[in-house]
Amino acid sequence: MTLDSSQAVDLCRQALMLAVMLAAPVLIVGAIVGIVTGLLQTLFQIQDQSISFVPKLIVSSLVLLACLPWMFSRIIEFTQTVFVSPGM
Repeated sequence: MTLDSSQAVDLCRQALMLAVMLAAPVLIVGAIVGIVTGLLQTLFQIQDQSISFVPKLIVSSLVLLACLPWMFSRIIEFTQTVFVSPGM
């Protein structure tokens, strides 16, 4: 079976939306922690750039670990949809 252009576009759209959904929790939390860390650095007049990196790394890792089961289930669901759908 062949994949026509509308199916290919739809598949790419679904894959991109999945990538955005999977990356969003880590990116949003990282951005929030970065803003809070930047505000605290400004408030206390700390100029060291490495201070903002460590909290973002720790919190992003924790969010990634917390969301990992949900992320895997979404990836498995998408993969099953691709393999089961007709025309693929």
